[in-house]
Amino acid sequence: MPPPPPPSTLARALAASLALVLLNAPSNAQAGGRRGAAAEPCAPVSTASPFDLDAYAAHAWYVQQQQVVRYQPRESLYCVRASYRVNDDDAVDVYNTANVGGVDGPPQNSDGFRLRAVIDPDADDDAPSKLRVGPRFLPRFLYGPYWVVAVSPSEPRDESDPVGPGYDWAIVSGGQPTIPTGDDGKCRTGSGQNDSGFWLFTREKIASEATLEEMRAVASEKGFDLSALEPVTHEGCEYPEE
Repeated sequence: MPPPPPPSTLARALAASLALVLLNAPSNAQAGGRRGAAAEPCAPVSTASPFDLDAYAAHAWYVQQQQVVRYQPRESLYCVRASYRVNDDDAVDVYNTANVGGVDGPPQNSDGFRLRAVIDPDADDDAPSKLRVGPRFLPRFLYGPYWVVAVSPSEPRDESDPVGPGYDWAIVSGGQPTIPTGDDGKCRTGSGQNDSGFWLFTREKIASEATLEEMRAVASEKGFDLSALEPVTHEGCEYPEE
């Protein structure tokens, strides 16, 4: 899951209550359907194929732009980084960090709280770009969707590449966008806990404008509403050890 968990003092309490929230509240998709009843339905979004999960986890990712969600409000959009480690059982350790209020602000995940990602049962065996993410102590069926909808280059760099192994950028969504936002057919995900979020990742701490324009064009072509994106500050950031 790309965004950091809630502040460390709240992370476990929030995660422990997630099961009750999911069982007793309408989904983002349902809520979005009511709000956008008169709009065109959202087109299905395909995920990255081919896709190499090991290559995706080969280096840290820096979030350049993202949608604000419940567990990652606007004031925490500083120094946002996501690191992944694939385990022998194909589960993935997820370590997310950010600062609150500024690049010198307090860390949002000071105690190193880690999530777990697993390949979605519906994912293509040859392209496991659909995953589900959640706290380790929750049953996996309560995990939220994490879709890698595009990567570049299409074939990842290998160890011999001077840049290093892995991909250069990735576009990530918290599942299928379900909320129409206008007459142009663009949609967004929800803003709650699951089925929410939209992120532009790069391996560079500070991406070039050309890279961001390329990513935004790909996301728009896939039907994402780009107005949901907020900038993330990385200039002057220091990051904890992975």
